[in-house]
Amino acid sequence: MKEVKVVIGKNFGDEGKGGTVHRLCKGKNAIVVRHNGGAQAGHTVEEGTFRFVFHQLGSGSLQGCHTFWSHSFLPDLLKLDEEVEDLQEAMRRSSLQVPVGMMRIYAHPECATTIIYDVLLNSLVETLRSTAKHGSCGMGIYEATLRTKEEAYTIRMKDFAQGSLEEILAKMKRIRGEYTAQRLQKLKEDFGEALLQPEVLEWIELIEDDNVLYNATEQMWENFHKYVELKDWKQVKEEYETIVFENAQGLMLDMENEEYYPHLTPSHTGLYNIVKLFEDSANEDAGQPYALEIAYVTRTYVTRHGAGRLDYECPKEEINPHMIDRTNVPNCWQDTLRYAKHPKKEEFWKYIKKDLQHLEDNSSFASVSPMIYINHLDETGDKVLFADGDMDIKEFETFCLEQGVGLVVNRVNTKVL
Repeated sequence: MKEVKVVIGKNFGDEGKGGTVHRLCKGKNAIVVRHNGGAQAGHTVEEGTFRFVFHQLGSGSLQGCHTFWSHSFLPDLLKLDEEVEDLQEAMRRSSLQVPVGMMRIYAHPECATTIIYDVLLNSLVETLRSTAKHGSCGMGIYEATLRTKEEAYTIRMKDFAQGSLEEILAKMKRIRGEYTAQRLQKLKEDFGEALLQPEVLEWIELIEDDNVLYNATEQMWENFHKYVELKDWKQVKEEYETIVFENAQGLMLDMENEEYYPHLTPSHTGLYNIVKLFEDSANEDAGQPYALEIAYVTRTYVTRHGAGRLDYECPKEEINPHMIDRTNVPNCWQDTLRYAKHPKKEEFWKYIKKDLQHLEDNSSFASVSPMIYINHLDETGDKVLFADGDMDIKEFETFCLEQGVGLVVNRVNTKVL
């Protein structure tokens, strides 16, 4: 029976999804599927002296597992070479050998790319918002989501494979001359004279710069042909015994979670995309059973990097004054990482139960095993912190089992107990 493993952040992201994917891929003929968000994800893997933050490559890369960009993923081809080269350098520093096929990236033909104008518009808008920022990472995902609703302004992986550099350049010019110009006009209507601020004009100058247009297009073209091959979903299912879905962000940031609007991410962060992939290809899977394991990943407490509601927020000192988060460093887009305790125990399962509803009436999976993967116990003395009283890990295990949910514990240094 083939395995499908889904790694989902239970909260607002930053729970430890990268390390979880890394461990689940060990010793497997696996492919890691990126299917939501894009290069704004930051998934950390640590192994001995090796430490790396993955953005577009799957976090199973160190195990030699390939990466697949599904049609709902928004990669940033412009930044791809930087991530690959940084990973190679991190491995050299740690004296690690590059596994065979480690850098192999497959993309669905319909997968669309983020472009430089998404990033520049994103940065411009966040600058205009000033003190009312949305907590964007500045990577252009929201702008790319808006733009790709119109096919005329969408550039897909198949365009790079089937067309010429000149054709891609012509489409980029069209996007800048039509779509981006329309977006700028709308921003002028919304923000008026604020667009005349020097720091805003700098972004506009970059949008209008022909050198930016040509250089970005050529780099995207080069990176696609150097690193990416086309592969469809049917091929992925046939060729790999284990499929690991590496979700980005967390359940509470899902685009349909109106409770936390407007500070959400423009993608489905839970099971929605995965279930739809299997439903849409159900005819291809006749007689092929899949065992589904869902890893809902969480710290022993809750974090949020960026603006928006955070229930039971508390000073870092109430969690552990000495801990340092090396991935979520303070920055101009998201400010400082924020901390909270988990909600009251009766509320803990709310978003997991809501997510599992996507599996109702679905016949793609022969078995379903929901699990809690919990990290950072070393920071809280083996306790899980709740708003209505902490639990030690043994109590928490019972708490999970009462809901029919398994538990995997990661205390420190990627050692799973």
